[in-house]
Amino acid sequence: GRAVKYNWKNNKKFAFTIVDDTDGAYVENIKPVYDCLYRSEIITTKTVWLRAARDYFLGDSLEIGEYLEYVLELQRRGFEIALHDIGSGVFTRSEILAALSEFKDYFGNYPKMQINHGDNQSSMYWCGKRFSAPVAMMYDFYKKKKGAYVQSEGDMPESVSFWGDECKKHIKYIRNRVYGELNLLKRDKHTPYREKEKDLYSNYWFSSSDAMTADMFVKLLSRKNVDKLEKEYGCAIIYTHFGYGFVDENGNLRKDVRDAIDYIAAKDGWFAPASEILDFMLENKAESEYITKAANVMLDIKWIAERVYRRLVNKL
Repeated sequence: GRAVKYNWKNNKKFAFTIVDDTDGAYVENIKPVYDCLYRSEIITTKTVWLRAARDYFLGDSLEIGEYLEYVLELQRRGFEIALHDIGSGVFTRSEILAALSEFKDYFGNYPKMQINHGDNQSSMYWCGKRFSAPVAMMYDFYKKKKGAYVQSEGDMPESVSFWGDECKKHIKYIRNRVYGELNLLKRDKHTPYREKEKDLYSNYWFSSSDAMTADMFVKLLSRKNVDKLEKEYGCAIIYTHFGYGFVDENGNLRKDVRDAIDYIAAKDGWFAPASEILDFMLENKAESEYITKAANVMLDIKWIAERVYRRLVNKL
């Protein structure tokens, strides 16, 4: 169907935010990005780990004093702090609940948003559970074949990593699919939505625009795409990793990244943290909060079609 249109806050022409995945993040490789965003008055969402990684993933956690101080400074500047699981690796329920409590102590509130991390055992309704039946089975089969499968158990009461009851209580939004379109509403007009099958331990789900690395970020934020976003009165929720190549070997923000940020900042957009934009969309939804099974299947088909197309194009 056609993209829905919102009358954005303050009569702005489009809504724009970024969700920064904390994988690979250290103060030195993310600070130049946040400094640029802040100067440009683009206030976004940063995810964090509260505990050091217990596996091969890199990046600082809030156990590092300097990093904690920096994240608190970002919060003071208006950036939203969200959760990326409590850390990378296996964590027990008691560890997860203690970390959530610590998050509240640091930031004055529980996280409003959870971004499931990789194939983490404590993730909520992740791996194949993200998708509807046919795609779910295909996804799990593919992951198992690659030897990269980890059961998602945050929503399983019998698991040592269960925290679904606390997730339902405190977390309002969880991210699911990512698409290669800057105007998210052209791929998913339902965001944010509830899923009846996941309602026991989750609230709202949302999609985002895929820009995993700095190169993908620059490509997604091309002038042509930004002009289209503005023309369509669209919504961009970019999902990226500021720790993945946004600064050069000298620790400076890449010029093409800065140029992309400068270009969109000069437009008449509403720039706000992800949860604030999702709250606005929720309050102004014309349809039911619950997504239909047919609509969910369509989101899966678009997701898988994009991935197949991308693989084919990369091989040509």
